Amino acid sequence: MDYIDLLHIVHTIDSIECMEKPFDRQLSKMSKNQLLVMRYMLGRPDSIVSTLDIAKKTGIVEKQLGGVLSALSRKRIEGMTLVEIMGRENGVGLRYKLNSKSITILLAEKQVRALLLSFK
Repeated sequence: MDYIDLLHIVHTIDSIECMEKPFDRQLSKMSKNQLLVMRYMLGRPDSIVSTLDIAKKTGIVEKQLGGVLSALSRKRIEGMTLVEIMGRENGVGLRYKLNSKSITILLAEKQVRALLLSFK
């Protein structure tokens, strides 16, 4: 690997870290339930999930989950929503999808995991 390749790698890493700064600010303000939902959604970044799926996997009661998901869908990272609403699930509850364009998935997984450990 030559010097130019190393400079490119460093520039790429710096760009990713700059993109993550707005997300870091949002992440530090999230509740434990929001972090649990984020961890679940980060595990399937391109999937559309229902509130029932999220409730089963995270252990959050569906009634509380509505508020958690509503808050996540209102969060904006540099003008893009963090979680997108993808319509209704058979007339009961909504379906959601993580907006993977607004964050870097690998870094977000690492940060969410670290914050969740701080709650235990």
